[in-house]
Amino acid sequence: MAGRRYVVFSGRPVALPSSLRDLVGTELFSPQAKARLLAEPFVGSAEAEDESVADFARRRLGPEVLDYGINPFTAGVFAGDPEALSLQHAFPCLHALEQEHGSLLGGGLRRAAGRFAQRLLGRGGDDDDARPRSGPFSLKRGLATLPRALADRLGDRVRYEAEVQALRRTGEGRWRVHLASPGHGADDGSGASPSLDDPTFEALVWSASLPALSALAPELDADTSALEDVSYPPVSTVATGFPRDSIDHALDGFGMLVPEVETGCRTLGTLFSSSVFPHRAPDDRVLLTTYVGGARDPALAEADDETVYEAVYHDLRRALGAHAPPVFRQRVTWPRAIPQYHVGYGRVKDALDRIEANCPGLYLAGNYRAGVSVGDAAASGNAAAQRVAERLG
Repeated sequence: MAGRRYVVFSGRPVALPSSLRDLVGTELFSPQAKARLLAEPFVGSAEAEDESVADFARRRLGPEVLDYGINPFTAGVFAGDPEALSLQHAFPCLHALEQEHGSLLGGGLRRAAGRFAQRLLGRGGDDDDARPRSGPFSLKRGLATLPRALADRLGDRVRYEAEVQALRRTGEGRWRVHLASPGHGADDGSGASPSLDDPTFEALVWSASLPALSALAPELDADTSALEDVSYPPVSTVATGFPRDSIDHALDGFGMLVPEVETGCRTLGTLFSSSVFPHRAPDDRVLLTTYVGGARDPALAEADDETVYEAVYHDLRRALGAHAPPVFRQRVTWPRAIPQYHVGYGRVKDALDRIEANCPGLYLAGNYRAGVSVGDAAASGNAAAQRVAERLG
């Protein structure tokens, strides 16, 4: 059930097709759009080296698939604008299919056939195909359980609310982390300078935002101007709880995404949290998690609580048939939510490589490196940890 995804179409959720039969029967796309989609293998490759996601979709799949497939999917992953995001860096798997096979449909079929043949012969696939496959995952008390458990294990070695004001190299090749004095922020105007009491480390992993790194580390022996241009639009997540019988929709899937062309809707999408993770709500209740803001509507993410709650309830009422107000609601806002891999993001990745090469002992890890999902960020952190272990011997 969790594998089913919905897209809002004419104000109501319609399941995304998951097979050729579904594609033929779906109302999401016109007959002309379906024919255009099936002709995708005959479309030539792009001339531009770094193409936007929207340009790629229009060229290979047609405008309707862009509006009701790629646009909401991009909002769901990046909270971003497909007109600005780079296909090569935001969705490298799609870029690779075109580069290696000349077609998304043809490349997908070849990869599927290859995996089937490997299983038939009792062999593993290549490194990419051999990685474990898993669906949505969480922990019983939420993903925050993991960092809290790690912090408990580390004990007093974890320092909370310790605002970093600067990073400095020492004469011994270590890194000194200058922390704000208790009760004083980085902008207190005190003109404080690094203290010899500030901690020093042989290796340092930076996982905060890239513009913050550029501002805090003026002594980096590398050009950080590319980092300052990385955009992080704000996103608000709104959790709402309802009695099960006050929602008309079956909620039989992962969630729904809202295309930008759907007039009258301001949210990006809603996760059917208690359908995906049953322990999220009692049996007679449902929990929905709605996302607002992003590159599409940053002002809404920064609006007051009542404005955001009303926008969320409006869309849930319209699309899911929520005919009574929620009995529970909670909002969390991320002022810098997800880095946007805009066209030209290769310049940012090159800058990250140069910083690590020119600053021994400093390692960069996070959702700006090679993907914005939880799994991508975790893989980036693991790779940084391995490099630290190699340095320390």
